[in-house]
This record gives sequence, structure tokens and C-alpha cells, in this order.
Amino acid sequence: MTRPHLILKRYNKNNGGSNYKLENVTSKHCPKCNELLFNEVNQPEIDYPYTCLLCDENFYNFELNDFARNI
Repeated sequence: MTRPHLILKRYNKNNGGSNYKLENVTSKHCPKCNELLFNEVNQPEIDYPYTCLLCDENFYNFELNDFARNI
């Protein structure tokens, strides 16, 4: 598992910067890559509250709860 600041650094380098900050890190993990998720800040109009900056996926809370139960 990568540290959040490294994920953020890689994401910013690949995308020319972003609005994500370390304060946006959550304690929830991505069901696909198991990295820490960030709160969605770039597109607040979408319904997904969490985003994985490593695999560029968005998630609902119930998707994360189902993943946690299956571990």
C-alpha cells in the first residue's frame, strides 16, 4: 500500500495538478487496488463521495461497506 502523499504526488504529476489535498484522504480503501480513498472534490455534482486517485475510480459508500464485509 502506498502512502497518500505519494499517490497525490503521482496524480498531480500525471494530471498537471489537482484540487485534492492530504486533508481529503479518508480511512476507507479502494475495493480494486486497496489504496486509501480521497473525498471527491473536483466534481461535487456527481453522486460518488469517494475517489481512488490510483485507479481513477469513484465509489459509493455502500460499495465500500460490501468490500469491507468480504475481507
